[in-house]
Amino acid sequence: MWAKSHKYMQTHPKNHYQYCPRCSAKGNFSIEHFSFTCTKCNFQFFLNSAAAVTALIFNDSGELLLTKRGVEPEKGKLDLPGGFIDPKESAEQAMMREIEEELDLCPDKISYFGSFPNEYLFSGTIVYTTDFVFKCQVSDFSKLKFRDDIMGLQFIHPSKIDISALPFQSVKNIIKQIQYESGNKK
Repeated sequence: MWAKSHKYMQTHPKNHYQYCPRCSAKGNFSIEHFSFTCTKCNFQFFLNSAAAVTALIFNDSGELLLTKRGVEPEKGKLDLPGGFIDPKESAEQAMMREIEEELDLCPDKISYFGSFPNEYLFSGTIVYTTDFVFKCQVSDFSKLKFRDDIMGLQFIHPSKIDISALPFQSVKNIIKQIQYESGNKK
């Protein structure tokens, strides 16, 4: 237990935002406000949530498409397709781009499902994200293949997904929401 919390503290952003990018002076990181302030030149930086997209793609049997991560963090674990939103890109544009890059698919239609907060360990620090989730309707899976940072994929009925084996809290919460909604429709 201590090792996990110790590791978490090492990766906390307060340990990575210590010096001013403008004047190089030591500054202060406020955990309360998630911000860095330089004590010399008053430069201020807010550590806002990064934006990401996640796809929910179901086949005709009601099974959800899961990918196998080909990169760290959590390489080898099952995940949902998606990725970060690029600067000057809408969430919808990012969703379409990510599906094409990772799966070689072009959805017929996408619709907003919800948003879920997450903590993503990248380059030794925690990146806080907001994952915008879209249901993606795909009628033609003939070109489906894994590419980019994915090393496999499979369709699984949501009721059979082991939540504890998923890599990120946002993905766990997305699947829980799908399972809950499916239970209410029975």
